[in-house]
Amino acid sequence: MVNIFKILLVIFFFNAVIFAKTETDYNVKNYGAVGNGITLDTESIQKAIDSAYNNGGGVVVIPGGTYKVGTLIIKDNVNLHLESGAVIIGSENIADYAEIHQKLESRTNKLYAKYFIIFAEGAKNISITGSGVINGNGLKNYQVTRPQNMRPFLMRLVNCSNVTIKDVQLLESANWTLHLLGCNDVTVDGVKIANTTKANRDGLDIDACKNVTVSNCKIYSQDDAIVLKATNNTVCENIAITNCILTSYASAIKTGTESNGGFKNISVSNCIIKNIPIYTGIELMIVDGGNMENISVSNIVMDSVATPIYIYLGNRARPYKIGQYVNKVAKVEGINISNINVTNAKFPCGVVGINNRKVKNISFNNISIKYSKSLKEKPLAVNKVPYKDLSYPSARMHGTNLPSFAFYCRNVKELSLNNIKVYAAEGERRPAFVFDKAENLELKSVGLFSNTNTSTLFYLRNTDNVISTLCGTKSNNNSLFKIEKQTCNNIKSINNILQEGQREIEKINALADIELFANIETTQKYSVKNGDKIDKLIAQKIADEPISFEFEITGKTTPQICILIKNNSDYPEEVILHYKNIEQTFIVDWNNWGWAPIALLTQFDKKEKIKFTVKTKNKNSELWVSKIYLKDLKLGYTD
Repeated sequence: MVNIFKILLVIFFFNAVIFAKTETDYNVKNYGAVGNGITLDTESIQKAIDSAYNNGGGVVVIPGGTYKVGTLIIKDNVNLHLESGAVIIGSENIADYAEIHQKLESRTNKLYAKYFIIFAEGAKNISITGSGVINGNGLKNYQVTRPQNMRPFLMRLVNCSNVTIKDVQLLESANWTLHLLGCNDVTVDGVKIANTTKANRDGLDIDACKNVTVSNCKIYSQDDAIVLKATNNTVCENIAITNCILTSYASAIKTGTESNGGFKNISVSNCIIKNIPIYTGIELMIVDGGNMENISVSNIVMDSVATPIYIYLGNRARPYKIGQYVNKVAKVEGINISNINVTNAKFPCGVVGINNRKVKNISFNNISIKYSKSLKEKPLAVNKVPYKDLSYPSARMHGTNLPSFAFYCRNVKELSLNNIKVYAAEGERRPAFVFDKAENLELKSVGLFSNTNTSTLFYLRNTDNVISTLCGTKSNNNSLFKIEKQTCNNIKSINNILQEGQREIEKINALADIELFANIETTQKYSVKNGDKIDKLIAQKIADEPISFEFEITGKTTPQICILIKNNSDYPEEVILHYKNIEQTFIVDWNNWGWAPIALLTQFDKKEKIKFTVKTKNKNSELWVSKIYLKDLKLGYTD
C-alpha cells in the first residue's frame, strides 16, 4: 500500500512539474524591459518571447507600465499577456521597426505595409491576451497617407494557426489595426479597437482565412470596421462574426474591395451598427474574379447608417500580383438577410449585378428601415443609372440620387422580399423599390409607410416572372405597381392591399436604355466598323475573322485589355488574346454584352506599340466582339 502511495506521489509531482513548465511565466522586466515610455524595450521583450519559445512555450507577461517598441515577432506556443495598466506603444521613429517581407503571396506584400508592431508568420498556438493596451501611436504620428507602407500596422499575423486574441485594447493604429492573412482557426473575442485618425486605418481585416470567429468586440474606426478580403487566390471561408458593436467613418462590415479568392460560408449576427455617416452598414461586394456564396446576415440593429445594405457584383478583374490575371467573371449566389432593424437611414439599399451576370438567390426577411433624409435634387432616371463594372466598388458608385429611396435592384435573379417595411422620409417622392433587369421576384408582405405622396411602391422595367402577395402602402400614391409595359412579362398579384381609389397596376411606356455596358475612361479604343448590328452595336464574329489592332503602351504600367463581347451560344466559350507570342484566355459564359477584362501578364517599363489579336479556336464559335479598350490597372494603388 505504501509503495502504491509513493508511486502515485511521484506521478503527481511529475505531472505538476510538466504542468508548471507549460504554464511558465516570462516577465519582461526580468529581461531588462524598463516600461517608462521613453526607453526602447523591443530587444528586452523579444528576449522574453524567444526564451518562452525556446523552452516549449509559455506566457510572456507585460506588467503595468508603458513599453515603447519597434517590431515584436510572436513565435509558437507563446501567449503575449498584457496585465492591467500595461501599454505597448509603437515607436514614433520608423527606423525602430524591422522591415519585413512575408513569404505568403498576397496583394498586400510590400504595397500596404512592411513595418509592424506585432508580427508572426507560420506560428502555431499563439495568443495575445489581457486587459492591457497596444497603441499604434498613430494619433499624432504617421499622418502622411501615402505611401501607405510607410505607416506601421499595429498587428499582422500571416499563415498562423490556432490563434487567440482576447480582451486586449488595440488603439490608434498608424495603418490597419489587426490583419489576419491566410490564418486558420482564429478566435477574436472581447477586443476593443479604436482609431480616431483617418486614412486606411481599418479595424479588423480577415484576409484569405479559414475558421475565424469574432465575438463581443467593440470597434470604432475611421476606415472600415471589419473587412473580409481575399488578396490572393485563397477563399476566405467559414467566418462567424457575432455580438459586436461597430462604428465607422467608412463601412461597418464589408467584403470585396480585394476579392481574388472569394468568400464562402460567412455568418454575421447579433450586431449593433451605428453612426456610419457616408458609407454602408453591411456591404457585400466582389469584383476580382472570386465567387461569393452562402452568406447569412441576421439580427442586426442599425442607427444613423447612410446605406444600410448593399450587395454588388462587379468585374474589375484586377490580379493580386504581376504575372497573374483573372480569367472569368465572378458569381454571387445564396445570400440571406434577415431580422434587420434600421433607423435614420439616408440612401437606398442595393442589390446590383452587371449586364452580363446577375446576382442570384438573394432573400430579405423581416426588415424594417426608417429613412430620415429625402432626396432634394432631381433623381436619376431609371434608364440612366450608370454601369460601373470595372470601377472601385462602393454603395455610392452609382450616385446618391438613385431613382428609388428604399431598394434599388438591377441585374438580379431569384430575389425574395418577405415582411419588409420601409418608412419614407418627409417629402420623399421617389418609388420605394425599383427593379430593373430582374427575373423571378417574390414579393410578400412588403409595405410602404409614408406621410407624403410617393410615386409608387414598386417600379418594374425589363423584369419577368413576379409574384406579389399581401403588399400595400399607407400613403396616398396612385398605384401599387408602375410597370414599363413593353419590357415586363408574367406579373402576378395575389391579395395585395389597396387604398381607396388606388390602382394596383399602372402601365407606362418603356424608356430606352441609355447604356448597355459600362463606359471605360481611356484614350485608346478600338471599335468594329464593318460587321453585323447586334443590339444597336456593330459587331464582328471572331470565328469568321480574328480582330487585329495596335495599342501604344505607356511605360511603368500593367495594362488591361477590355473586350466588349457577347456569346450567342448556349455553352461557355473562350476568347483568346494574342500578343508578343503570349496567349491569354477569358471564359465567356454570358449572352448579353459584357466586358472580358484581361490583365496582361507582362509589365511594361517603357513606351511601346504592341500588336494584339482577338480570336477563338472554336470554328463554330458564336462569340461576337464590338469594342476593345485599353485600361491602366494601377496595381500600385491601395484600396
